[in-house]
Amino acid sequence: MVRDAENIVVGAIEAALARAGVRRGASILIGLSGGADSVALTCALLELRERLGLRIAAAHLNHRIRGDESDRDEAFVRAMCARLGVELIVERAEGLDASISSANLEERAREVRRDFLGRVADRVGAGYVALGHHRDDQAETVLMRLMRGAGAAGMAAMAEHGPGRLIRPMLSVSRADIRGYLDARATAFVEDSTNSSRDILRNRIRAELLPMLEREYAPGLGGRLVEVAAEMRSLDDLVAAIAARELDAMRVRGGALDVSGFSGLNRAVQPVAIRLFLSERMGSLRRISRAHIEAMRQLILEGGPSDSIDLPGGWRAEREYNFFQLIEAGAERKGSGAAGFSVAIAAEGITVVEEAGFAFEASTNPATHASMPDSLFSVSLVAMFDAAKIADAGLVARNFMKGDRMHPMGMRGTRKVHDVFVDRKLPRARRERFPVVTVGGEIAWLPGLARADCALVTKATETVLRVEASEIAA
Repeated sequence: MVRDAENIVVGAIEAALARAGVRRGASILIGLSGGADSVALTCALLELRERLGLRIAAAHLNHRIRGDESDRDEAFVRAMCARLGVELIVERAEGLDASISSANLEERAREVRRDFLGRVADRVGAGYVALGHHRDDQAETVLMRLMRGAGAAGMAAMAEHGPGRLIRPMLSVSRADIRGYLDARATAFVEDSTNSSRDILRNRIRAELLPMLEREYAPGLGGRLVEVAAEMRSLDDLVAAIAARELDAMRVRGGALDVSGFSGLNRAVQPVAIRLFLSERMGSLRRISRAHIEAMRQLILEGGPSDSIDLPGGWRAEREYNFFQLIEAGAERKGSGAAGFSVAIAAEGITVVEEAGFAFEASTNPATHASMPDSLFSVSLVAMFDAAKIADAGLVARNFMKGDRMHPMGMRGTRKVHDVFVDRKLPRARRERFPVVTVGGEIAWLPGLARADCALVTKATETVLRVEASEIAA
């Protein structure tokens, strides 16, 4: 009996560790609450410790929400780890108010616990943080998210490995298997009284909805929900890989995206690309709903030349022409008010203007060997200058200044550089740091935007200075 229960739980955990790439000698921190799941996980990992060469430590956070019961859990965990010889780090949470709504309290408690486990893992040098979620938890999560209208990513529910150092090696093990394992070992654990509270949606799904559905409509539904989660995770991983590749192709300096080709992406890839972008910029997707993602998708596809929508946490999604970016409250224009720059462009070699995020590669050649642009009116990232006309002053790349004017080729009179920026749909966030190339104070070139009637190459030109501009990574 003991051996059968051990084979089910310990064998499943060992297989999960192998799938997660946990190698011999790895250090694992267990999130130990004292409940049946985390106690079983701890006992099983201790059984595997010698065979796999694992280093095991445990961490317990006393949320101090349930009063004496929380203190009871802490005392139980301390005694258990002392008996088993497991290093234990305990911390008591501050600032959790049990009077707030159960949903908000639950979310806040998860955030505090996540932060605590991360800090302890760093402290003990753990490469993995193991949590006791199991197969029934996964089924309940899928059903809960289905009820909320989740897509493929939400239906994928919990991953066996990730994000980050998290591992959930019991996702293939049922609650019944875990209880059988603990019963066979005569191992004690503590019960959380809130698990029986009908005020918590998950508890109602566990105790009422899922049993009713399995009993009256779909026997074995829990197992099928877990299978759906696995399929959705595989699908989501595939789409996420495609979206990540497309996202990289859209990146421009300053943390924005060039979304001019966004409409050409597959409909399934579009929202995933947005989620990935939000996650890396905001740190997480907490409080971001499908409605937010769809609103941003519509903003990118159908928004005007300068539209935005507000997001939770003080963030704003903003589209300006073909550029899309996320702006955090208090950081409306990063770089705004920063000191200007003025950098001389060498006549030979590469000059990097870090403040602008541009590099300029120059070469000087006889006019007979110079490769001229396809069009005299080209606004490419390559410009040709009569070297003799700029010999004294040279080329200088500086920041844009209010009131700047230039004399564009083919036009009479001058034009405001600001108007050129607007016509060429350069986002406001990039204008302040965009390189304005001058000759003796006169604006000669806005790379990729406009060429001025200054130091042009003519039939009389003997030596040509060729300059190619390119954006560099932030």
